[in-house]
Amino acid sequence: MTPLDAILDGLEEALALERELGVRVVEMNEPLPRPSASAKAPRTVAEARPVPEARPRPEPVRRSDAAAKQERKDFIFLHDRPLSPTGAEMVSKIVHAMGKTETEAPVVLEPPLPPAKVYIVLGGLALRKFFPEVKGGAPGKWIRSKAGHDVLVTNSPEYILRFKEVTPAVRKIKEDMWRSLKTVMQRIRQ
Repeated sequence: MTPLDAILDGLEEALALERELGVRVVEMNEPLPRPSASAKAPRTVAEARPVPEARPRPEPVRRSDAAAKQERKDFIFLHDRPLSPTGAEMVSKIVHAMGKTETEAPVVLEPPLPPAKVYIVLGGLALRKFFPEVKGGAPGKWIRSKAGHDVLVTNSPEYILRFKEVTPAVRKIKEDMWRSLKTVMQRIRQ
């Protein structure tokens, strides 16, 4: 990893945290100047500096009665626990890259399964939680559950985010994950 890559990765992490918290962190060598009595307040809203709003994170579907009321989705992500803010942002980017919104492709944390054409299991723990009868589902592989559901097993975003340095092996894991996720769109068109 080049020094530039390390700097860019650090900036991405800092910006992601700032977006999540809705604040901007600034380090200064000197104290902030105090406003003078002659300093004027902005006369209009347009003159005031706009404050960026934090984008609300979509809430994962948890309740069993929500599954009964939902229409059949194209695909749903299944995870064993709530995602970290960075993990949720990663899934959000994946969902948007696949041409959907978070409401069209939610992350479900608790059984029962909402109706969907395809289920994307994020990690081995989620596979055991939602499909305990399935043995040996490797990342990138399609399986069929006993109930006849099409299930894609892939890595959890939390697993990928554990690796701070992007090595060739980590890059391959990310590429394999994305390659397998692209097969979802082919599967739902069938």
